[in-house]
Amino acid sequence: MNSSQSAHPPYFAEAVVRCYEKFCAELAGKDLVDPRGDVISILEVNFPKLLNVKLRGSSTKAKASLVLADLRKGIFSAALYAFDRDRLETLFWIPDVIERPDSIHKNAHPRVEGEEVYVKQYQKMGRTVKLVFVKFTYAGQRVVTTSFLTDPERIPLLAEPSFRWRKT
Repeated sequence: MNSSQSAHPPYFAEAVVRCYEKFCAELAGKDLVDPRGDVISILEVNFPKLLNVKLRGSSTKAKASLVLADLRKGIFSAALYAFDRDRLETLFWIPDVIERPDSIHKNAHPRVEGEEVYVKQYQKMGRTVKLVFVKFTYAGQRVVTTSFLTDPERIPLLAEPSFRWRKT
């Protein structure tokens, strides 16, 4: 194992409904503390975006309020939606990335919502870097907006090169 890579947390390999139930029980409404002592919140309303839920057969993002309403009522139909499987499988890695990142940077991507990006490289096949984007609300709260895997070569497109924090 490369000394800069960590062992990854377990993958989540169940359906979206079960993922949502686990997300509500373990992450939604929770506050995490990063190495700088900053509190980062995870909100239920961001669940659809964290999985990149779209209308099936379309590139149109699904309306979060409708997806959440269907999940809450127990009538969510996976046949109507598509989502990123790797986002579902690694959703529960977010606390590890926030609490034990390799680095924290200013967001460099103009279309990804958030002021900061937390970066952590894992020992695994395929895309090895998990990113978590965090926005600052007008009230000063820091909230996870999205998270996904990428390749190390893509980090410069997503994170400014200077560090706001770096593991030593």
